[in-house]
Amino acid sequence: MRMILAGLLVLGATPVVQAASFDCARAATPMEKAICSNPELSRRDEVLARAYATALGGLSDEARAEVQAGQRAWLDFAGIACTTDARPFTAEPTENQLACLADVYRQRIDVLGQSRMQGDWRFYPEASYLAVDDPDPEAFQGVAAKSVVSPRIDDAAETAAAFNALMDEADAREVPDPKADDYATSDVAVTTKVVEVNTHRISLNTNSWWFGHGAAHGNYAITYQHYLIDKARLLEASDLFAGTGWQEALGKLALEELDRTIDGGIWEESRDEVPKAVVDPARWNITDAGLEIVFQPYEVTAYAAGAPTVTIGWDKLADYLSENYSELLY
Repeated sequence: MRMILAGLLVLGATPVVQAASFDCARAATPMEKAICSNPELSRRDEVLARAYATALGGLSDEARAEVQAGQRAWLDFAGIACTTDARPFTAEPTENQLACLADVYRQRIDVLGQSRMQGDWRFYPEASYLAVDDPDPEAFQGVAAKSVVSPRIDDAAETAAAFNALMDEADAREVPDPKADDYATSDVAVTTKVVEVNTHRISLNTNSWWFGHGAAHGNYAITYQHYLIDKARLLEASDLFAGTGWQEALGKLALEELDRTIDGGIWEESRDEVPKAVVDPARWNITDAGLEIVFQPYEVTAYAAGAPTVTIGWDKLADYLSENYSELLY
């Protein structure tokens, strides 16, 4: 894809700004012309250029190269993600395609915004993008979009190396399988973000979104990981709870909170599954108020309720907590 924007962002040239991050007098492709002629897309392009420059600031050469590689992959992706055949535009984009492009830009700006200091660590995003042609001419949309985004630490410390290795392993598990039946007929976006950093842990939130072409709506799952800095591994249940009986207590308390917070209570058929589900650390968000537990859409109630969460106060769990659980809070 021959885009003026690609050269400017990747090579770091200083553009003559005319309604976009590049000189619109030189716009040649339908994509470039669309950026210049559409005010919202032009604005997104300007913001993206600033977000990219900011994201590179202060990074080591190695980390900088990784962000640049992600940007090149995104530029290729952006040029075809909103087309009907996963090929660069040959005609002026339609209104729907322009709206699609604006969303693609917003998502990348959000990703670049994750390149910053949090706590003692400098994080940056590693990202992969792919757009596959949907062979069905009657498909709701012509491109199956795939993306995997997760954080890395820019530091030479062993903690950073161990954290980054875990992220590499997690990303490898999320790479879409070309042999899957829905590979060319579904959109997949797996995005992991750092949500909290303290002395003892780095907490991560992962949103795994999926949309099958032709479906009424997409679906998603939310999970958590807590990287224990001192132990160079992910949180296990035994880091928070000790002894026996905590599983039953947690299940009972979660059911009570679900019934209290969800109008009409949860689906009866899901009631027996809740105590089994809540013991999984991938559902736990550690907060000052208590242990927050997430349930997925459709899991205990209707989709309109989103991903229901309940918070169990630490005081209610006091009899079951490990001796050093409080270290995880700060």
